[in-house]
Amino acid sequence: MYYYKRKSSPLKWLILIFIFMAMGAVVYWFYINYFSKSDLNNSGIEENVNKIITAPKIISGEIAIAQGEVQINIGDKGYEKAIIKAVLHQGDKIKTGADSLAVINLDDGSKIRLAANSEVIFSNLEEKNVEINQLKGRSYNNIAVGSAYRIKALKTQIEAGASKFELITNDQLQSLAVLVFENNIKLNINNDNSEAILFSRLDANEKALIDLKATKKDQLKIENFQANLLAKDEWYKWNFELDKGSAENLPEQEPNFEEITDSLQIKAEQKDAGVNLTWSVYSKEDFQSYKIMRSTQNSEPKYPEDSVIKSSDNKDLSGLLDEKIEPGNKYYYRICVLKNNDKVACGNVANIETAQKDSTPPSKPNLSASATVSGINLSWTANNEDDFKEYRMLKSISNPEPSYPSVGYLAIRKKGSESYLDKEVNITSVGNVYYRVCSLDMDGNYSCSNVITVENGQVK
Repeated sequence: MYYYKRKSSPLKWLILIFIFMAMGAVVYWFYINYFSKSDLNNSGIEENVNKIITAPKIISGEIAIAQGEVQINIGDKGYEKAIIKAVLHQGDKIKTGADSLAVINLDDGSKIRLAANSEVIFSNLEEKNVEINQLKGRSYNNIAVGSAYRIKALKTQIEAGASKFELITNDQLQSLAVLVFENNIKLNINNDNSEAILFSRLDANEKALIDLKATKKDQLKIENFQANLLAKDEWYKWNFELDKGSAENLPEQEPNFEEITDSLQIKAEQKDAGVNLTWSVYSKEDFQSYKIMRSTQNSEPKYPEDSVIKSSDNKDLSGLLDEKIEPGNKYYYRICVLKNNDKVACGNVANIETAQKDSTPPSKPNLSASATVSGINLSWTANNEDDFKEYRMLKSISNPEPSYPSVGYLAIRKKGSESYLDKEVNITSVGNVYYRVCSLDMDGNYSCSNVITVENGQVK
């Protein structure tokens, strides 16, 4: 059997090809305009791949000078002796002892210099976001251009760019002093909740005196100062020369004890109640407390070797009455100041010899009396002795020989008042009443008069 096979039309194939091409174009258009811009799977990946994320640069500090007792705490492993070129990282600590100094050079060109008895923590060493906590003591800070520092101490925060300033802290008195030598800084004082309550800008040659124990309005005091006058002090002279790059030697260390004449000059004067002391107040900013010294053996009393009769953190205190003295003793007095760095400065010595106690009783008064309707009039002879103190009138209804001080006194009279009217007894009274007056002197000696007896309202 034979089958006929018909040929396919070319037009049909052209139409099919055209349809497939049209469908492909539509699919491509949707892909370009929708699917390629969708968030499926690859959302943001290409953008994030091309974006470079830079972590903050962490700087470090190197110890350039470590004089005396300087210790460092690396990685919170405990304090150990510091050596030159030791590197301090974020979180590390450094402290100085007595008669000690330290200089830390940081990678950004800033320099931190610590005086004796100081301690700081490098809390954050991110470049342009450095934070240092000053726990105690005194620091001179030379902040490099382009740097940003925060220095914290007690409840105070300093924000500084390129500048030079000093921070002095006194944890015991809850006080600080900030001195600016170049450019300016910002100063914040916080409350107990770390909220800023006082703000100020300090310019060059301005100093802030901060008393955190005071009320808010009295916490901050700003004054001007002359930096050239401070250059007489070894600490400032050394820092100023280092800033100029001309310092060759370390500053001479302040002695543990010094005698000064510009303040703390004391005078002693004996009074009836004791020895009255007056002195000129301490004039410098490194004051921590007064130590009022007294000795009966050492003619040159010093702190802490000799007895302290009073300590005070009131810098304006200028006088004291020493009541705990004995007659006939010689006392040596001196006013000393314990400074913020635990050094001691003392003024002159004042000595005084207290008078021997007088055991001679005063002369006896002569008592007389008269009875009236108004009462019993009592009068006596006056005592004109220099050390006379007072009269004391005695009265008893049971003891015919009233004596002082076993019988309570009825009244006290001073010199010039040699009479007394007892209104409780008069000419109509019944029973016996006994009167006596005694003279007392400054040393507590006394002598008593004759006894006056009133019997049934009549003077016997």
